[in-house]
Amino acid sequence: MQQITELTAQQKALLTEYKIKWQLSALSTEPINKQKAIQSIEAVYNKISQVKDFDIYFFDSPAAIANLSFLNRLYPNENWTNPKKLNNLIRRIKNELNRDLFGIDFWEHIQSPLIETVGRQLDIELWQYLGKELHFWSPLNVNNSIIANLKDKEKSSPIWKSAKPNQKQQLENLWSFIAHESLITTDGLCSMCCRLDFCISELQCIPEEDTWQILTDFISNCGWTFFYQDFCFSCERPSKIILDENNRPLSQSEAAIQYLDSFSIFVEQ
Repeated sequence: MQQITELTAQQKALLTEYKIKWQLSALSTEPINKQKAIQSIEAVYNKISQVKDFDIYFFDSPAAIANLSFLNRLYPNENWTNPKKLNNLIRRIKNELNRDLFGIDFWEHIQSPLIETVGRQLDIELWQYLGKELHFWSPLNVNNSIIANLKDKEKSSPIWKSAKPNQKQQLENLWSFIAHESLITTDGLCSMCCRLDFCISELQCIPEEDTWQILTDFISNCGWTFFYQDFCFSCERPSKIILDENNRPLSQSEAAIQYLDSFSIFVEQ
């Protein structure tokens, strides 16, 4: 296969258009359609694993996971506020969270194959040039804005408040582990998709068709999603995002990022 080595003037003129398209996608505040989200998540599972029986839990924001509300959703019949039982319950959930790190599988079975398949159809210098021209950071991930504001959210939970000191430490570590090992941020995928989309749509590069469809549907239909073997957590998108002239969250008088459950992030200069 002959590699593509350069862009036409017309193709270069379209770079900004594609970047704006995917930046807007990263900033979507459109409410999640749960039925479409379920279908997209099922397609991801079918691609990255052999698991057929899993549960999907929807939350109004990542705060509803960071504050340990997910524990009551996973095990509604357990008494999490009983310190005598809490050790066994913590051990149980940690085993569940450690079973399979599907965030790694998402990279290996979806992102990496697309990058490799499309990338090899371009000259390496052109591929790197497009990476530079089309790259952008999601405003939701600048300085880890959301993740940083979720620190210590577990301390508002009745579960944490009733725990013993050593149990509190273990509960505090749950959110950190979840956020770093299983979280797929749909807005964070948009920069990579911007380059792939340009190559596929304008340069006629051929992707793994089903994989590209799975990825774009997932971004279109889902917010932040945490993947595990037997279950996943899927969050609503922000209901409001206010940015400054540098495309960063900023607001002097109101929340710069806000979710349906009123979880808000204030960012001042």
